[in-house]
Amino acid sequence: MKPYGTVEYYAEMFSDFIADVQYDSPEVSDNLIAGFKQAVDDWRQYHVNQVLELNRIEKILNDQI
Repeated sequence: MKPYGTVEYYAEMFSDFIADVQYDSPEVSDNLIAGFKQAVDDWRQYHVNQVLELNRIEKILNDQI
């Protein structure tokens, strides 16, 4: 494995995904794209929820201090 965060590291990781792309099973390629989109949305929602929780505890702190 290449050093984390380098171009080579990500190229190696993406190669694993690209290896799943096959002309005779386009649904796998479609799922690859849809899965990436879902992962981005899931991470975005996670961070939105984290901000909401930080806002909630900040309000508690401000109300009590």
